[in-house]
Amino acid sequence: MLNFPKTQLLIESLVSERIVPGVNYALLKGDQVFASTLGFASIYPGKSQLSPFAYYDLASCTKVLATTALALQLKEAGAISFEDPLSKYVPEFRDDRVQLKHLLTHTSGIRGWIENRSALSGPELMKAIVNLPVTSEFNHVVRYADTNFVLLGLVLERLLGQPVQDLASQRIFAPAGLTETTFAPPKDECVPTELVDGQVIQGIVHDPKGQQLGRRCGSAGLFSTMSDLVKIGRGYMGVSDLLPLKRETIQDLYQVKTPRGLPARSWGWNLVFDPKENYPIIYHTGFTGTLILFDQVKQSGLILLTNRVHPSRHNQIFLTMRSRIIQAFLAENR
Repeated sequence: MLNFPKTQLLIESLVSERIVPGVNYALLKGDQVFASTLGFASIYPGKSQLSPFAYYDLASCTKVLATTALALQLKEAGAISFEDPLSKYVPEFRDDRVQLKHLLTHTSGIRGWIENRSALSGPELMKAIVNLPVTSEFNHVVRYADTNFVLLGLVLERLLGQPVQDLASQRIFAPAGLTETTFAPPKDECVPTELVDGQVIQGIVHDPKGQQLGRRCGSAGLFSTMSDLVKIGRGYMGVSDLLPLKRETIQDLYQVKTPRGLPARSWGWNLVFDPKENYPIIYHTGFTGTLILFDQVKQSGLILLTNRVHPSRHNQIFLTMRSRIIQAFLAENR
């Protein structure tokens, strides 16, 4: 039975307290789905009504729904091992210590800062990322960074000969029948994001690296709707076999993959733990204001879609509220 009153109250307060313009959210439990739409799609330059069918920029959820899923599929096929060094596929990267598993768990230690990044073209940015040094944090610190998944996307590109976004569309989303999960959404059906240089971003990726790298970006760029995300969630919860991944592959995501003593992460996904039984639950967030969280043991989930960067990214209270929403869901997840 779906019974998440505190979680719902906190989510709906995001709109009533004007923390975000609007919210689409869904609570999942086995075959049951409760979905709701509140507020506005945009408030600048004018208010527009939010649709339950709207497309959202999923931002960093791209890392798990596209790039990680593709890497897992290739691992299943024996085409790659997560123990493989990055340099096996990208020989220009000169540190043989870094393996694919380090990219997936954000333990690579690769420096994230790139000088004059915004002034670089796509090929120039990719070259700069490939030449970033490995710091003393290697395998000792979990430092979340887009560069890990840009490099993982490059590995997949080198292996299969196509940009990572094209590969994910062809090998993950199309076989699953996810027609509304795309890197090329219908602009007018997209929830607007940030106001930048006098223009509201709509229908194109919000992330600057995603804009520069285009189809070669493995860290951002994916758009989807609540309808498709519910289908995806049912796959990760173990309710359906819609995803083109083996059940044991999905089950293995619910395991800690980082070294003992470091913050717990799985392949791509972040982890939280059931407050009573202490088993892992997978989740991921996106800078634009998105959250996906799935529990395979209780076959439950939470999908939260907002445009928290509209019209400005200076919205720290949302991050605090998001943490409270996650904790409320875990407490009510029985």
